[in-house]
Amino acid sequence: MLLPKDVAATEGRTAFRLFSFLLLLAVACILTVPMHTSLVIRDSQTQKLVWSSRLGEQGEFSIRWTHSIHRSAVEEHYRAADGQLILSEMTFHDYGIGMENELAPGEELVIANGQFLLRNMHRVFPALNLFIGQIRANHTLLLAGQEIPLHLVALPGAAITIKAEKRSIMSELGGY
Repeated sequence: MLLPKDVAATEGRTAFRLFSFLLLLAVACILTVPMHTSLVIRDSQTQKLVWSSRLGEQGEFSIRWTHSIHRSAVEEHYRAADGQLILSEMTFHDYGIGMENELAPGEELVIANGQFLLRNMHRVFPALNLFIGQIRANHTLLLAGQEIPLHLVALPGAAITIKAEKRSIMSELGGY
């Protein structure tokens, strides 16, 4: 037979267990549910994560590289939206081999400050596949005011995949 104080103790333990379970469940959800968009770089062959950083609200970043023939800088401006990467603008110094030679509807090519500027672009990619230059390309990621030479992220000549992914706190901490 349970006495009133035994009933109260049992109810207290049950309430504490329920509260503990709900708290644990809430923490697990916060840690494991993908909540923010990050720009990630993965090894193209193994899909192993080699670099990751959260994207700002606008989801913008650029890739600058040196054209192998013209030996001049090319800068491509992207933004991430709905898991896609959208090429929105490109600047380059020399027009010729390997550069855009046709404009899509709505795109505009102008000359500004001695450079060609291809703007109003809306070219959508699920990911960017890139071989890191070994000789002179000097691929550099421009993100949030930082310049990140890609040869520091993976070896020159390595095949990488750049994409926007929703990531959780746990995936950031675990590096996967």
